[in-house]
Amino acid sequence: METTTNNAATSPSSGADTWEGRLHDLDVRLREWKRRCAVELERVLREKKWKGLFRKPRPEELQSAEEEARRRSGTEILGELTALLDEICDLYAGFLPQDRAKIRARIGSAEGVFDLFWDYVEEGPSRICGREAGPKLLRGLIAVVIDDMRNDLELVDRVLGRLLVAGEAARIDWRPILAQAAKFANLGAGGGGTCMRKHLEAFEGSTYFRSTVAEELREAARKALVGSR
Repeated sequence: METTTNNAATSPSSGADTWEGRLHDLDVRLREWKRRCAVELERVLREKKWKGLFRKPRPEELQSAEEEARRRSGTEILGELTALLDEICDLYAGFLPQDRAKIRARIGSAEGVFDLFWDYVEEGPSRICGREAGPKLLRGLIAVVIDDMRNDLELVDRVLGRLLVAGEAARIDWRPILAQAAKFANLGAGGGGTCMRKHLEAFEGSTYFRSTVAEELREAARKALVGSR
């Protein structure tokens, strides 16, 4: 089983004095990219005759059109976004509490980035593979921490469960990593905000965990054991 260790807290100026400027620059470009996607989406829907005066696209048609619109607009910027968010999540763990709050606020207020942030969060479990992936599990949990319950609780619990199951499947000791991520979460006291820390600390005892995640963890552990023989 693998655990991760925490680095000494640093200030953003010593760890990444450019993350905020890069986030702003990417946010500006993402908003322009989204405008291009919207134009291309309308074009694709017309070309495919999936939209008209008396016709609305079906869900699967709309999804296909959105994917094509993104492709035409260029998806390279999405790779840039993933790389920057990876870096910010990794830096977050080493920052002081006031600087973590700054990251949460900056990402939440960057419209172009935040519109795609939950997609990044939901990709986290699929990136956890192998016993050396403990840092990726921590990164995925920190992404949830940065979102700070700005999404529906049902979606938050679902992705938390998927992260832990992915960790179990990779034979990672996820409990200390979950506890570590909880220490970096928003207390929600004094200055307002959510109680993300309390939610993470209590997650293993929650109804959702007992009714859904626990069985998935047992199945993932069984498969990992069989696969290691």
